Amino acid sequence: MTETQDIGEDPVLDALTMLSNVAASSTDDLASLNDELADMQQDRKNGRSWRHIISDTPSPNALSLLTTITTNFGRASGSFRRALALGLRQEGLQVTEVARLFAVSRQRVSALVRPREPGQKDPLEGSPEPR
Repeated sequence: MTETQDIGEDPVLDALTMLSNVAASSTDDLASLNDELADMQQDRKNGRSWRHIISDTPSPNALSLLTTITTNFGRASGSFRRALALGLRQEGLQVTEVARLFAVSRQRVSALVRPREPGQKDPLEGSPEPR
């Protein structure tokens, strides 16, 4: 097998691009989250109750920003891991070799590369496969 090839359509590259886009679009959210967390820390050090800190925070608050960021990264990284596992298998790597590269069990890789039916929930992404 050669190291370079004509890639044509490449689902792994597509998933990597999506992950990169999520990382880039999260920059502003991460900066806002950092500012919000610093404000919460200062409010708490000043003796404010958690109830007042959370309820007086403008929307989107730190909790909703954190949920958005982690959800977006979770979905994009799950798609990338699955696409990469499938791509490596298509290049001829054994499940055990992919598992070693991913630092997971061979059973985990088998679950990643197992075909899914439309509408079947992807355990990595937390949402169903699009129909």
